Parts: sequence; structure tokens; C-alpha cells
Amino acid sequence: MRVKKMWFLFIALGVLLFSGLGVANTDLRPEGINQIPSIPDVVARVNGSDILAKRIKFQFKQVLKNARAPMTSPQKDKIIRKVIDQEVVRELMHQEAQKLKLTIDSNVIDIEFKALKSAYKNEDEFKKALLQRGIVEDDLKKAIEVDAQAQMIIKQQVQGKVEIDDADVQKYFQNNKENFLRPAAFRVSHILVMPFSPEMIKNTKIEDLQDRKEELRQKAKKKILGIQKELKNGAEIADLAKKYSHDESTAQNGGDLGFFYADGVEKVFADAVSKLEVGEVSDVVETTFGFHLIELTETKPSEYAPFEDMKEAIQKHLFMEGASNRVTDYIIDLRKKAEIEIFY
Repeated sequence: MRVKKMWFLFIALGVLLFSGLGVANTDLRPEGINQIPSIPDVVARVNGSDILAKRIKFQFKQVLKNARAPMTSPQKDKIIRKVIDQEVVRELMHQEAQKLKLTIDSNVIDIEFKALKSAYKNEDEFKKALLQRGIVEDDLKKAIEVDAQAQMIIKQQVQGKVEIDDADVQKYFQNNKENFLRPAAFRVSHILVMPFSPEMIKNTKIEDLQDRKEELRQKAKKKILGIQKELKNGAEIADLAKKYSHDESTAQNGGDLGFFYADGVEKVFADAVSKLEVGEVSDVVETTFGFHLIELTETKPSEYAPFEDMKEAIQKHLFMEGASNRVTDYIIDLRKKAEIEIFY
């Protein structure tokens, strides 16, 4: 079998290559405390077409919005230069779309525009957000159009031109088998006693529970120790889970958590399980959820995933890799043919 067409990946490929370039997932809400550096009104020129400062400021403010701390001047400068480079690529793609006479249906633009606008409570809030970003509605619609054109070009560059053979997939699997090693899996049943029981959470103010945190922790610990005594006296963990466990998702199944990998649970929980033999019950284990008693009921050894289980994922990976390389080469070629001036 040859994989020639994976249309469902074109959008993902566009996001991969142009992340941060367009308006997809644009958030126009007020940005953080960072200030944008001073930049010239025209930051770049591509084949005679100017890239204006407002385009750079818009994208830069998207980055600022997600900044967790104030940025240094060198950090800002690096981001500005990256954004300028991205806008150069967008302009190159837009110009190429014009040469190829690629047009975007106005209905497509309107649908995307309305989707972005719907995130705001009213018209005034939306316009205020645009003003804060230094753009108007036409700027946003133009950005939507340019991104849609870029997607069309990506599709043209990839469609029917990236082929993945079964032999390629098999070779990748054999050469990267360590990536397909499944760790050992454990199946356990447990009893959970929480300091804040589900009933208490439903009927008590959070502030009141926090004030009594240590008192309630000690009560929960006392309760789990009592349950532990019942286990030692011959009771079954499944019966006690149904009677006492606060884990509402497993209690009625006798506390059965099913199979899990060690890295999928809290370390203290995984460490306790790793010390058990099948059929053995742990001592009391405290996690962020509360206090547990854990019985190991079954294990699965570490093993390599079968080729058939991984075949489709490898096909997608190789397709994305090939498509990304092809589009990257295409952009490099556009750059070589273009006259590009940077003024920042």
C-alpha cells in the first residue's frame, strides 16, 4: 500500500509551519505588562510590498499576552525579528497566491471572522479589542484571507507529491523500536479516604474546609487505619471499597483502577505499587487525593508495541515530516527569488 493522500493532515501541517503567523486562535484580549519596542513604520519590504509595523505589533502582542514574566530587551528583540521573518513568509505566500490567482470565497472569510468575533460579549467589546491591537476589521479579514491562501498553497505543494511506502514504515519501525517500548503496566484495586469527602465538598464552603484541613486530615487517617484493621482481620478489599472508598468512579467496582503505567499516577502511589507482589496489599499511602490502601491484582511486563498497532501513527509521522520538508524547501526557493529588505 502507498500512502499518497492524507488530506486530513493539511490543516495540521499548516499550523505546524505557520504557528504564530496567522489569526487562528487569535486572542484579542488585553495583553500583559510588557511594552512593545520601538519599531519603524515600515519594518520590511518584499518585492516592493511594505510590511507595516502594525502587523508586527499585532503578532508581538499575541506573544506578550502569554508571557509569564516581563521580558528583557534582548528577548523582545529576538521575538520581534522572528515575527518579522514570519510576516515576510506570509507576504511571500500571499504574493505567490496572487500569481497563481488563488481566491478565497468571501463566505469562508466571513465564517472565520464571525467565529473570532463570537468570543466577545458584544460589538463594543470586540471593537475595543481590535483598537488595543492597533487593527481594524478589514485588517483581521485580510489576515484570514492570507492564511487561507497559505493553506491552499501548502495543499498544492503536498497533494499527491509525498509518498510513503509500507517499506518506509517498516524501516522506521525497526530503526526506532525503542520509541515503541511499552513500560510495565499494573492493575490495582484501592480504597481512598479523602480529608474532604465528596459529600463534604458538595455541602460545605471551601473556606471552611481549608480552615479545618489538618483536623480533617487526621480524621481521614484514623479512618483508613480502621479500614486497614478490617483487611488484616480477613475482609476483602473489594467489599471495603464499596463500603468506604471516596473514589466514586471505582468504589462500586470494588476499587478496581484498571491497568495504568507508573508515570500516569503520583510517584508515591507508583512507588508503593512497585513494591507489591500480586495479591499483596500496601501499607497506608498518602497522596494529594488522600489516604489509600492498594492491592496489586495483575501486572503486564514491558513489551514492544506490535507493528500493526503503530503502523498508522508512523505513516502520519512520515507524511508530516516529508510534507514539512517539501514546504520548507518551497519557502526557501521563494526567498531566493524574492527581493527582501529588512529595516529593523
